[in-house]
Amino acid sequence: MQPEEPRIYNVLRGDATATRTTSYGSVGQVFSGEGIEAVWVSKQGEEVDPNWFSQKTVDLILVVKGQLRVEFENSRFLPRTLDAGELLVLPPETRCRAYRWPRDRIEATVFVAVYPSAAEASQH
Repeated sequence: MQPEEPRIYNVLRGDATATRTTSYGSVGQVFSGEGIEAVWVSKQGEEVDPNWFSQKTVDLILVVKGQLRVEFENSRFLPRTLDAGELLVLPPETRCRAYRWPRDRIEATVFVAVYPSAAEASQH
């Protein structure tokens, strides 16, 4: 059996195995397997999602371009603004929403999220 060839994705160019666009941003899948998922998210001119998001497992969010504002449903947690190069370790079941900051920014905010795959999460 031949070993799988290493692959490189340029998330700033939008490289992905699959992409989807919503009114809250574009999402590109770059990896799914071995128990983990990795996606990039680009937010530019999108609406702020009025709903709260959470994962059953830890979620790692790395900002690669721009700034990302993260608000938490739990008022104990103050809103945070992440700069490029900063990594947020989001504990399981932490309800939040994230959007491009400042809101009038012309350039996109791009971040990478890595988390256990749905199949892996259901085993815990």
